[in-house]
Amino acid sequence: MRPFFFSDSKDFHDIASNPENLQFIFPSQASPEESQYALANYFMKAPLGVWAICDKKTEKMIGSIKFEKLDEIKKEAELGYFLRKDSWSKGFMTEVVKKLCQLSFGEFGLKQLSIITHLENEASQRVALKSGFRLIRQFKGSDRYTKKMRDYLEFRFVKGEINE
Repeated sequence: MRPFFFSDSKDFHDIASNPENLQFIFPSQASPEESQYALANYFMKAPLGVWAICDKKTEKMIGSIKFEKLDEIKKEAELGYFLRKDSWSKGFMTEVVKKLCQLSFGEFGLKQLSIITHLENEASQRVALKSGFRLIRQFKGSDRYTKKMRDYLEFRFVKGEINE
């Protein structure tokens, strides 16, 4: 994990222009310019709590993880993440989520983390469970982009709990 750089633009566009990579996140970006705008405004503009995920061997940016919602008073955060399709099912995201849990509870002083997934996003649910999160609830909510009602699952990890 590291901060995003504008030099990540090509790698970001490779991810953001493929709808499969982002099917549960945000609409795909058609042009390199749209991707550059999204990278600059949503990942670099307020860089605290936003990290690029890089392949350890190539240093190529292959995804992102960030605090979607951070409540500094309650010391809670929601994690959001995505990974390019050719990096799926290799354990990368589980490794990164576990690392961010350690940082969140140790360095950042948070007490609770949550992950909210679309009901049909089974891969993200497996990441949450393998990373020590517990399923808390299923609920309906409005998709932030399509505004359609969807089913979601909420997973939670509370500092000090052993979730296996």
